[in-house]
Amino acid sequence: MDGSDAGTLSLHGGKAGSGRGGRLTRAENAALTRTRLFGAAIEIVGEYGYAGTTIARITERAKVAQGTFYNYFESRQDLLEQLLPAISARLLDHITERMQGIGSDPVERERCRIIAFFEFMEQTPHLFKILHEGEVQAPSGFRRHAELQLESYRKALMADQRSGRIRFETEDEIEAVAEILMGARAWLSARYCVNDAGDIVQPPAHIVDMYMKFVTGGLFRS
Repeated sequence: MDGSDAGTLSLHGGKAGSGRGGRLTRAENAALTRTRLFGAAIEIVGEYGYAGTTIARITERAKVAQGTFYNYFESRQDLLEQLLPAISARLLDHITERMQGIGSDPVERERCRIIAFFEFMEQTPHLFKILHEGEVQAPSGFRRHAELQLESYRKALMADQRSGRIRFETEDEIEAVAEILMGARAWLSARYCVNDAGDIVQPPAHIVDMYMKFVTGGLFRS
């Protein structure tokens, strides 16, 4: 996503232009400006890190006046705390979309989830820096992101558990397994998804295969 895309990318997939004669309504204009600020902030954090992200850089990239920023966010930190939860929701949407058409086999469903995660990392390269700096620089946003991901993963595994093929049975056990698998995602992305040039890429194919070999051997009954 470059600067020209920041004004058109919607974090929530909303459509604009429903006003009379195709003109944007006031509410649509406000939503578009907020989306532009969000998009610009994602880019700036991705390029400069949280420490190098300033309101001046965000508004310059979004092409709005600095004073306009405060119509949408209380402070720079307020915006930064909202970034991860917003991107987290997009990640969950991406995984849900990729799961369409996948049958009830929990092994295939888990393979689909991990592949979709790596796809999203590659498609949203700024997420890597936002995520890995967020725990320190935007702690409440990071916690909300972790909560969203954990709750979604826990529900998915609880649904898969009903197939009778998952070794663990209680909700506490399933939640712990979800935490373990989320940790594996984070570690594998840090280890294999950044090339020597610093670009975010797909991991080697054998990484997904080995991940699945682990979960089928240690998580699922044959």
